[in-house]
Amino acid sequence: MKTFLLLTASIFTMFNTVAWSQTKIEEIEQYEIRNYDPQKSGLNDLVFEARIEKLVDILNKAGNFGKLTDVYFKIYWLSPSQYKIEVLGLPKGFQEVRDDLAALIKGKLEFIIPERFSEKFKGYTLKAAPIADGKLIKAIDDTYTMAVPEVDITFDKTGRLKTVETNVAYSQVRTEFFQTPKSWSNNKLVMDKIVTTTKQGTAVATTTNTVEYATFQGMGFPSKVTVKNVTETVIPAHGKEKEKKVKSESGSVIRFSNYEVNTGKAQRFMTEGLRR
Repeated sequence: MKTFLLLTASIFTMFNTVAWSQTKIEEIEQYEIRNYDPQKSGLNDLVFEARIEKLVDILNKAGNFGKLTDVYFKIYWLSPSQYKIEVLGLPKGFQEVRDDLAALIKGKLEFIIPERFSEKFKGYTLKAAPIADGKLIKAIDDTYTMAVPEVDITFDKTGRLKTVETNVAYSQVRTEFFQTPKSWSNNKLVMDKIVTTTKQGTAVATTTNTVEYATFQGMGFPSKVTVKNVTETVIPAHGKEKEKKVKSESGSVIRFSNYEVNTGKAQRFMTEGLRR
């Protein structure tokens, strides 16, 4: 089930001689201004539900929970970044299972309440240089304490985020971003799709998250996230056996519903333990 998790993007590649700039990065500042964030529209308190298609069937086949009819998630979010995920529909106990299931949804919260892009690179030194079709930003760990020492970020000529790349411990990760403005987003960019490709040894894994939206009280929130996972592994030739590729696919659909915007329920839940 952990294949439902959204892979976090990061990457690095080496470029030849360029003139790097260490001033503030205008592309990142402008991207944050242009990126849709419901908090900018006044969101401060949010409650909603999430359901993973076929999750009940998977859990029932495990045979450890009795007969389940509906297992879903209730998410409480409070500005700026406090949240709680409840797993409902399971028998009492099973805390480890609840934690694993909650992690599946935690990986999708970025689609509902985007983190400020610059926050992802706190502690890094940022350097910018022009490239043929836009701008390359290098985030470099000068302290040598980060798990990821260097990240490459590219923006196109219109200022849209294109890719984030990392290369750590024999693993290369490239994430591509696809955004468009919506009728309800006041011309702000909304994330439509994220494609993450991870290369490790002879294996290449690609995860695609495609997002559909609905509006609630004038704000746009995801109604559906479709996740597709494809893994291709090259098995080297051995003896009389020729080299061959093995491909596997999996996926999931997560539906979000029952959004309650600025009702104060998240605040009361956080402070009083309110369940409804």
